[in-house]
Amino acid sequence: MISFEETIQKLRSEGFKLTPQRLAVIRYMLGNTEHPSALKIHKELRRRYPTLSFSTVYNTLGMLEKIAEVQSLHIFDDYLNYDPNIQPHIHLYCKGCGNIYDIMFEGRDDVVVPRNEIEGFLIDSIGLVMKGTCKHCR
Repeated sequence: MISFEETIQKLRSEGFKLTPQRLAVIRYMLGNTEHPSALKIHKELRRRYPTLSFSTVYNTLGMLEKIAEVQSLHIFDDYLNYDPNIQPHIHLYCKGCGNIYDIMFEGRDDVVVPRNEIEGFLIDSIGLVMKGTCKHCR
């Protein structure tokens, strides 16, 4: 996410109503590096906002993805995780602790990333998830 204010402006321009619950989801995601699922966000924010529904969390994340402020990650079959870092990068999932780590492409020569086009196919997003065991769990 760029900034809270700019995100709010983008959402308003899309006609998105900004309730206290939706603002809480946006604040929760701002700078979040844990790659939370909608269920985790709902569970944590519900303590402070007892009337917060799961659909509000899910729909807010969907709107944030629509305006390119978060990206959804297909790490598991049952649910999505969300990442406010929309720059192209690799996700490393540890099967031991369940943490998801970001590895940026910039400055690396061991990962070749197509930037614009491959054989006539225009690329608008790149997603790569590697699964294994982190250095702390080994």
